Amino acid sequence: MALSDTALFDLARGSYERARLQWAALTAGPVLLIPLASFVVSHRAYTTVGLGLALGLVAVALLWRGEGFTAGLAAGLKAGAVPLVLSHAANLYGHICTAEGCTSLCVPACSLGGVVAGLWVAMAARRSRTPWVTLSAGALVSCLVGAFGCACVGSSGLLSMVAATAVSLVVSRVALARA
Repeated sequence: MALSDTALFDLARGSYERARLQWAALTAGPVLLIPLASFVVSHRAYTTVGLGLALGLVAVALLWRGEGFTAGLAAGLKAGAVPLVLSHAANLYGHICTAEGCTSLCVPACSLGGVVAGLWVAMAARRSRTPWVTLSAGALVSCLVGAFGCACVGSSGLLSMVAATAVSLVVSRVALARA
């Protein structure tokens, strides 16, 4: 029984997509070192597992889609390391006491990390052939990676990082568009 050209094409495309998805799943494996390292520092199992699953699935999906999505993944992983490291460092350091009282460094670290992450992703998107795809994928990944550290503060840390990332993305994209 001979297959029609359309059926043969569909069969070949399905095989290609399955193989590409398997490749993406294997290639995304090292991304899971981020939750592992974060757990070693923070000892927050539920947050780490939940964010780790989300990051792993997003990484597989972005690698599977390719092109601008993969560029966004790479930029987001690098950019997200900034709020991750800053927030973990602030969490380990604790707080600063002045004459007015003591204050935690976690929320400012998350905010500063979000600003830097947003600028990093915006610069990477500028170099991309598909800047909006790279920008959106990079912003998502950088916020997921940064969330491993900023979750120590709770919703205030996460919201400050996401808001700072969004503001710096918008400001830098507007500034880069005018340049």
